[in-house]
Amino acid sequence: MKQKKLAFYIWLVTITLGISTYLFFPEEVNIDFLKGLSEVHYITALVIYLLILSTRGLTMIPSTPLLFAGILIFDPVVLFITNMMGILASSTLVYYFSRYLGLDIYFENKYGMQIQKIKTKMDGKELPVIIGWSFFPLVPTDLIVYVGSTLRINIFKCLIGVFIGESVLNTFYIVSATLLLRP
Repeated sequence: MKQKKLAFYIWLVTITLGISTYLFFPEEVNIDFLKGLSEVHYITALVIYLLILSTRGLTMIPSTPLLFAGILIFDPVVLFITNMMGILASSTLVYYFSRYLGLDIYFENKYGMQIQKIKTKMDGKELPVIIGWSFFPLVPTDLIVYVGSTLRINIFKCLIGVFIGESVLNTFYIVSATLLLRP
């Protein structure tokens, strides 16, 4: 139990530090800084971008602002591959982190009847629901991964659904923003 509390507190501290850094040092955390870093240290910038994308799901921060920053910095194909790797890594972390914290057991105990109704309605339709949810830009993809973990949907089914939905959405964002922003 102590490890779960420690993981939870580390999670809260990470969120607080990330938000505080952005709020208190906006002149250091901006696109110009990232562009300069990526020109001098391209691989390092790409790795940092991937790490941020991979862990941001634990904070429920959407990946779209990061994607638009990436459009200004990276090649579109490299950006797509990196973005999808980060989203899948983030989804995997979210899936297992929610299990580690025991959210599935908590929701099962607290809302057992509602969970059973959702499981019954989603039975056999998990993949289309996850794809649709991941594709719809106004809802956080991480939330459906938390739900998938709580409902004990197979991790690979969750990741395939997230990949399909997010890859269509990311392709649209990258192509349209690249055409609009780059000469």
